[in-house]
Amino acid sequence: DEAVHQARKRLKKTRAVVRLVRDRLGSEIYKQENARFRDLARNLAKLRDANVQIETIDNLTSHFAETVAPETFTDMRRELRVDYRREYQRVINEDIITSVKNQLKDTKSTIADWEIDSDDWSAIAPSLKRVYKRGYKGLHRARSEPSAENLHDWRKRVKYLRYQLRILRPLWTEMMQEWIDRTHDLSDYLGEDHDLAVLTKFTSSQPERFEGENTLETLIALGDRRRAELQSSAIVLGKRIYTEKPQDFVDRLGNYWQIWQSEIV
Repeated sequence: DEAVHQARKRLKKTRAVVRLVRDRLGSEIYKQENARFRDLARNLAKLRDANVQIETIDNLTSHFAETVAPETFTDMRRELRVDYRREYQRVINEDIITSVKNQLKDTKSTIADWEIDSDDWSAIAPSLKRVYKRGYKGLHRARSEPSAENLHDWRKRVKYLRYQLRILRPLWTEMMQEWIDRTHDLSDYLGEDHDLAVLTKFTSSQPERFEGENTLETLIALGDRRRAELQSSAIVLGKRIYTEKPQDFVDRLGNYWQIWQSEIV
């Protein structure tokens, strides 16, 4: 489970790199490479998602330990374990892991052929602005309409920004690390919110499996309560991270870049 999780994270990080040099790669190559890494991650998504369902119930039980008994969701968890084991067996039977590994090996030659004709700030500034701008808009969209879809889309933008800031950490290590940590926290808030939304939707769609002794009603009530807490924390933190307009953000990091370059020459 942890290996699959880490593989998917690294594929997302690779997509963040692709997006950072998007304008220099050109539209056709960008679309091709972004789709390649996206599809590889999707091959592992169902197994990861099945495990996350179980983790989400465990986290919710732990968070509300003073409110619900430890065994409240035992039957529901057992049903989710059945789904997980079924998906795990499918991944093994279809040898999906080997397929993903082989396709990743094939990408080495294509990456070596990337042509990026500039190594200054102009190589990444437009793409960085685009990623920040989408997160900036995502915040305002989530504030005006905090639907599960809008919050999840915002989270994706936050994660891309975080991974790109990690690449740019040498510009000003201490300040950038603080920013990276805060985007990590924001991503965690939004990620837990999404996991709860998915879990309650999934279990509600199959009441014949999950509705014993008011368990489903308890899950939905606690899930809604926890989601309200997470969304409130996310909005407060998001307003601090996305306090600047996109062009101001890129200009400021561009100034850091110039100072950094003058120091290392």
